[in-house]
Amino acid sequence: MPAGQGGLLLRVLFLLSCALTTARRVRAGRTERGILEDIQELLGTERSQVINSRTPFMEEELSHTFEALPKSGNHVGAAVANHALHRLFLQVHSWQMKGLQPVAGAWHEHSPTIALKRAPAKLRNVFDKKLQQRGLNLNELSVLAATIEELVRNEADVLLNVSYQAAGFSGQGGQGLEASAAQEVMEYYMSSYILGTESSGELTASELQALHQNIGSYPRWKEVRELLKEATAEVAEKGAELLHFQTMSSVLLLTSDRFARLEEKECQTLKRQLVAMEERPGRVLLRDFYRPALDQGTLEFTESAEFLRQQGALDESDQEARVIVPNYMMADSNCLASSEYYSVCCKDPCEEIMDQLEASLRAPSASPSAVLSAVQALPEAKAQGLSLEGELLERLSEVASHHGEVPLHGRLFAQWLHHAFPRDCPFPHVSGTVRQSLAQFQEERHERAAFAEYNEMQEIVNLHSNTSTPSDAFGMWLDDEELLDSRVFGSQRTWPWPIAMLGLVAVAMLRFRDRGFGSHSRALTIDS
Repeated sequence: MPAGQGGLLLRVLFLLSCALTTARRVRAGRTERGILEDIQELLGTERSQVINSRTPFMEEELSHTFEALPKSGNHVGAAVANHALHRLFLQVHSWQMKGLQPVAGAWHEHSPTIALKRAPAKLRNVFDKKLQQRGLNLNELSVLAATIEELVRNEADVLLNVSYQAAGFSGQGGQGLEASAAQEVMEYYMSSYILGTESSGELTASELQALHQNIGSYPRWKEVRELLKEATAEVAEKGAELLHFQTMSSVLLLTSDRFARLEEKECQTLKRQLVAMEERPGRVLLRDFYRPALDQGTLEFTESAEFLRQQGALDESDQEARVIVPNYMMADSNCLASSEYYSVCCKDPCEEIMDQLEASLRAPSASPSAVLSAVQALPEAKAQGLSLEGELLERLSEVASHHGEVPLHGRLFAQWLHHAFPRDCPFPHVSGTVRQSLAQFQEERHERAAFAEYNEMQEIVNLHSNTSTPSDAFGMWLDDEELLDSRVFGSQRTWPWPIAMLGLVAVAMLRFRDRGFGSHSRALTIDS
């Protein structure tokens, strides 16, 4: 390139950088009403302060996930926000948030503000407006998370008030209670938490008393009472003679989180029993699934084939049906409906695997080699001696062939993870092909339809007891792709702006040269 043109190129780059810097300053100079100001106006100063204090924690928890999510600019849309918040609350509290989880296998575009139950409509509109305009940035998503958490706590306080009344004490405005009385009140609360339903927040004192009388049927009630005592010892001020409402509220939130861990022990026991019956990793023949109930009279593993199918937990790619272990573990029948906002379900180990991959790759997509390196570095891969060879390697290349790279948040990669970790990662069915709501299933059929009758189980065992049909490990593989946000995936693979500008200017210079632009010309015109 002649010296004059080289000098002009540098001048153009300089002017472009100045223009971009000026544009950034103009944007930064624009002021807009902050979300926290709206929250303070709608929820009050005290609750706004709580949300403000929790936002940095939420932001820290979300940071590397947010970095790896598909974004438009630095903002995420509704489906991506749902995914991020779903993961966040599972990790922080073991909450399966209602309205944020995938429906029938798909992350839908409904607003994450669906989780703002009982919040003022104006508050939902604040977030919805930003979602519609350009999506949520990391800070705004974190504020939304902290707001949802505060609303959950408010619901818990409503139930705590009813627990006071059920135990014969005055509510939030009353005096503190001695340790034994406070323990009784909190036991009423936990009775509703464990045995209650989505409408527990609307229980009357008499209804809660009736519920509490049945808590003895819960097999781990003694352990729950011990959790309450341990949490009280940690939260209450040392030497305090009375426990006040807010102290008890904090005790109950801590106990609720630990209750999820208590239930997870039972989930792991269930999973070990399934693994012991496996035909191959992640698959249990349906006839073997029913044998404990038939031979030993156990209450576990009695779900009907129809229910398992609707829950996405049945592999029927071969002539003999098999139960998909991780899909079964995540089925509604293994959840407790404990709140209007969330359920406590078995832990999804694949969420932890994805979290580690996002932290390692820090991008919404990556090359197959980068993905393989990240997967091989996972503790789960090392523990299982995972071999990323043969058909598993070929299938990952197929996933990349659809897009040029491997999108981390697509159905095909989730399907690949299921085959890499068949005991941990659920099989991702094509959206709309399964129903994942126990309540909806029971509404459409008799309540007992979710569970198989003895004769039904015996018939399945007898039908296949003398057959042996090894199945194809990839028999369920489908090439249907579904991206978390297909609109922005292609825009993720962009050059840093200075390099991009160099390319644009180089193209422009070539156009000028072709139109007779020379080193001695002082006129600069660009045709559109």
